[in-house]
Amino acid sequence: MKLKTRQFSLNNVIGFTATLNSKNDIFDQVSEMSTKFKEVLIQNGYYADTPIIFEYNPFEESNDITILSAVGNKINIVGENRSQFFYKERLDFTTDYFYRHYDQEETIPYNEIKKKIEEDKGIFLTIYHVLLDLDGDIVIDLYCEVDKL
Repeated sequence: MKLKTRQFSLNNVIGFTATLNSKNDIFDQVSEMSTKFKEVLIQNGYYADTPIIFEYNPFEESNDITILSAVGNKINIVGENRSQFFYKERLDFTTDYFYRHYDQEETIPYNEIKKKIEEDKGIFLTIYHVLLDLDGDIVIDLYCEVDKL
């Protein structure tokens, strides 16, 4: 397992939190929710051509994940936001714990990543997963958000 330093940076981020069904495959559920989410964004006039991005902490007992997309325009929310969606103008951090997972037959090495973070005296917060389709093969980029002691 090779970890690298990488920047995770998105502008004009729209997202929502959803609860997964623990009986079904996480990636199938994320794919379905992300597709519907992008359809809603496009129907509302937003350009949303980012890969599937979701925030998920595999070490929490909660089945909640956050689905994210970056849109081409800044959003001006007027009044109280009563929708299930949230907006952040920018999401940006640099991590020393970036991992690219190629083999979908292999389990993502979450435990090994967390162990390395803890060995380095870091505090694991969450992982941003970016699902990339490379010529029909799915590659998952993992950007671990970590606090340093």
